[in-house]
Amino acid sequence: MLFGRSEYMPEGAGISPDTPRKKGLARLVEILSRDLDGIFLSGSLALLACVPAAILVGLSLWMGSLPLCLLAACCAGWLVGPALTGLYDTILRALRDEPGFWWHTYKRVWKQNFKSSLLPGSIFTALWALIGYAAFALPQMTDVSASFALVLLLDVVILLTLGSYFWMQNALFDSSVSKKFSNCVRMFLGFLPQTVLSAVFQLGYWLLMALLIPRCAFVFLLTGLWVPNLLAMMAVYAPIEKSLHLEVLIQEKQQG
Repeated sequence: MLFGRSEYMPEGAGISPDTPRKKGLARLVEILSRDLDGIFLSGSLALLACVPAAILVGLSLWMGSLPLCLLAACCAGWLVGPALTGLYDTILRALRDEPGFWWHTYKRVWKQNFKSSLLPGSIFTALWALIGYAAFALPQMTDVSASFALVLLLDVVILLTLGSYFWMQNALFDSSVSKKFSNCVRMFLGFLPQTVLSAVFQLGYWLLMALLIPRCAFVFLLTGLWVPNLLAMMAVYAPIEKSLHLEVLIQEKQQG
């Protein structure tokens, strides 16, 4: 049991579709009070899946080898994709107030999306490895200007937000990787105010963790990947649902 709840108990009884959804902090509290177990566990599993890639890429960065860094990211990054898809599926089910048994659903989603998540997991891990190489290896080789640092920060913001849109799609839709990446760009620009808010939440979290670690490593282990991704999805979910009618499509798919 975690937080006093068995993994075989439903995460919540669901909410009547006629009940207006809360907003802001009240909505966050509502979701956490009902679905914290599943979100925390799926976030912990996603964090654990990132460990092999983080270790191998970190060693490659220490050696200063870009080819080895990319190779390590591609070889170990495949595990990241299915875990992130499972995390996003859990978060999205909470956002649409869907009741269910978390562990049973998580296992099913992992199996259903395993193959489709392998290549994207390696791609995103390789992109993060490139940013890591630029951030830690290149400054040791030459002087770095302020403009370079700003470009690097912009790359981080873009990759964080595009990643959120991609893993959201991967948890919801069956389509090609290229189609999902194309949709990422469309959503990034089409929901720009929400994209900015999502970026602020995610970047703020990671900057805070960078300042606190290693003094507060325990906080990072507790909040891991689920806090920034939950906040990011809360920022973009409502307008995307209103525009694309996601919940209607999901209900039709489930009934079909």
